[in-house]
Amino acid sequence: MKYWWVCFLLTASFLLAKTPYEFLKEAKKPEFQKGHTLLPLSRWGWELANDVRLELARNWGYGVELNERIDQEVCQAARKEKLPLAVIVPRPLYRLGKGFLDDLADQAFCRDEKGNVVKNVFSPQAPDVIFEKTGEFTVDFLNKVAEVAGEENIKVILNGGEYGLGVYGFGSKYWQNDPEVIKAKGEKSWFDYISERKAAQERLIYQTVKKAFPAAAYIYYHTEGTHTNRYPGWWQWSYDYRQMRTISNFPATSIYYGHFTSGFDPKGSLGDMLTQALNSVAQQLQFGDNLSYNWLNAGWEGNKQLADLSLYMGYLKCYYTAGMIGGVAGYFSVPARGGFKGDQGEEVPHWLGQMMVLSYVHGLFSHLEDFLRNGALLPGPNRHRWSKDLPAYEFPTGDPYLRVLARKHNRRDEWLVTAWAMEGKEKTAVVEIPELGRLELAARGCGSVYRIVRDKDGVKKKQVDELIVYPSK
Repeated sequence: MKYWWVCFLLTASFLLAKTPYEFLKEAKKPEFQKGHTLLPLSRWGWELANDVRLELARNWGYGVELNERIDQEVCQAARKEKLPLAVIVPRPLYRLGKGFLDDLADQAFCRDEKGNVVKNVFSPQAPDVIFEKTGEFTVDFLNKVAEVAGEENIKVILNGGEYGLGVYGFGSKYWQNDPEVIKAKGEKSWFDYISERKAAQERLIYQTVKKAFPAAAYIYYHTEGTHTNRYPGWWQWSYDYRQMRTISNFPATSIYYGHFTSGFDPKGSLGDMLTQALNSVAQQLQFGDNLSYNWLNAGWEGNKQLADLSLYMGYLKCYYTAGMIGGVAGYFSVPARGGFKGDQGEEVPHWLGQMMVLSYVHGLFSHLEDFLRNGALLPGPNRHRWSKDLPAYEFPTGDPYLRVLARKHNRRDEWLVTAWAMEGKEKTAVVEIPELGRLELAARGCGSVYRIVRDKDGVKKKQVDELIVYPSK
């Protein structure tokens, strides 16, 4: 019992700690352009408390989160206050059972050369009715949400994927023994065949949902392109973006700190996050897909890596400059501890800090939306590091830790240029941009965004985010 006072202090410290809601209420709010049309932000993780969900929607640019469950309280509040909703829909094919497709389940799976069903391995030739019924199941759920919250308030629909037809690296040893699959594949490559079939199956769900809720943005996890050409055999673990672009309202790439990435280190063996992002962007721009809504993360405790959130802000500013109009803040373990010191010295939970940083950047670019919707990312002079047939979509600085992206307005002699010092040390970036010539830009770890105008008097630049440097001043 001699340590009772230690237990008391630990308990008192826990009880005195701020709640996520208190952090949000007391923090400086992002400032959004009135009437902007960027998509509401969303989130993937455990279910948050209602006060946090509503505060994020009221003041932080997020949709009210519904996580595969219809919460009457938050739905009614959304309807009353006309708050947008970001709805994570159930995935009945994620784990077959509970009566869903009982009479069709065997038809969904592969068979071996003897005709025996290979359980839990989806067939590329699974009948369309399975996916049509999945779409109908999704619409039924959304209709129930709409009854309580109002259809007009459903702005983002998240399909978390990770079900149904897998990638070649997992399924090939089964598909190669299925006579129906081999016959359907014919002379096509496995990559082309599996990409076509995955997209065809998911497109049936997408079209059913979009017909019922045409005004909402349907976002699928994920359309990818991140690792295209990064290493030999990459195609075994991916699908062709050319096909996947047809199953989501916007391209949706997943890039997570320290998870098959080298974080913010451009010399890392897995490739830094911005290089991966621009690889996806390069795939997308081939088809004129110049806006995106991406799955985001700055590390999580279960992965044992947490990013510097000031650098995460710089990364996000670059990603928005590349055409991002919103995203999903992901955190993939229930947090126990871990944070960073806020402006007043208190420890802000890292997961919440990630969401706040995303919100600040979203707010900044709500004032720059015209550049996103009516502008084009400039290709730069070089080819991408991996996809060498496509542009790099950035401008070389001579320093691998100093990155510069530029976006040109389609109708005006105006540019949006972002300079990011990935090491966190403020530097001067010197770049050559067509029509602008030589530019010197102060780059920060949190990113520096410039609006540049060229008129009869020459080139004028103005930094638009001097005060947007959270969480470090």
